[in-house]
Amino acid sequence: MKRDKAILFLFTCLLPFLMVGLTHNIYYLRLFNLMVIYSFFTLGLNILTGFTGITSFGHAGFFAVGAYGTALLSLRFGIPSLLAVLLSSFLTAIVGFVIGLPVIRISGIYLAMVTLGFAEFIKLLAINWEVVTGGPLGISNIPSLSIFGYSFEGERSLFLFIYTLLIISTVIFYQIVNSPYGQSLPAIKDDERAAQSIGIPCVKNKLISFYISGFYSGLAGALYAHFERFISPDIFSFDLSILVLCMVVVGGMGSIIGSILGSIILVVLLEFLQPLGDYRLIVYGGLLMIMIMYFPQGLKGILAHIILWPFRKIKLQRV
Repeated sequence: MKRDKAILFLFTCLLPFLMVGLTHNIYYLRLFNLMVIYSFFTLGLNILTGFTGITSFGHAGFFAVGAYGTALLSLRFGIPSLLAVLLSSFLTAIVGFVIGLPVIRISGIYLAMVTLGFAEFIKLLAINWEVVTGGPLGISNIPSLSIFGYSFEGERSLFLFIYTLLIISTVIFYQIVNSPYGQSLPAIKDDERAAQSIGIPCVKNKLISFYISGFYSGLAGALYAHFERFISPDIFSFDLSILVLCMVVVGGMGSIIGSILGSIILVVLLEFLQPLGDYRLIVYGGLLMIMIMYFPQGLKGILAHIILWPFRKIKLQRV
């Protein structure tokens, strides 16, 4: 079983490298890069919403903190882009921890509204603090990612780097959710009072979830800033928070592979729905309703059912 999982993991890691190696279309390569960046983002939201059960409508705020943080560190202070990405990710993690302090005592719609208010605060701060953020005009000429003097300016080279980073981050995420802390999250999600009664430190673990969520979301925002090389407040709108929430629900809440599947599907869907403009939210809402009502386990559950169906049929025939 372990050998089969290792082979499947190796195949999953190598397949995108093969696909990118055979692809010469810049448009497709750009979509691949967006899929990877949003995969970091969905992992960040999933640890909070999917695993811990804390609904967030304001993750665009964490994305924005990571993006503006790395842009300012690399442009104003001359910090190397990769180091700026890491520093801004940890900065966003700290912001997530601070935001978690007052909101872990509340739940439900009240908590969701607080996260939404945080995102709007960050957006308004970016618009009005023109001296630092550039105001509505944003920040341009953000340097591309580089390491040891090598700049990842091409779409293909950038993909190879950030996808490798995604593999490493996913392995770390897997270790986190399978640690004693991660194993306690489903209990907190199902019934916090019951979890407390058996000795689980719910407040502490929820704060850790905010911290980890902030880190992964900030990492996604930082990578996005160096990918687009331009950021402005209108990018980090409520639409972005709804988009990443759709990715989590469509892919599968509380699932690592579901986070990545949701990113892939929604990035493709996003391109097809570009002509609809703001009406895309209607499609996202409808998709959310369908998945919640009929496929609560998301794409991960659907794929698992399809893959296991022949084995179930064989088992029934033997019986």
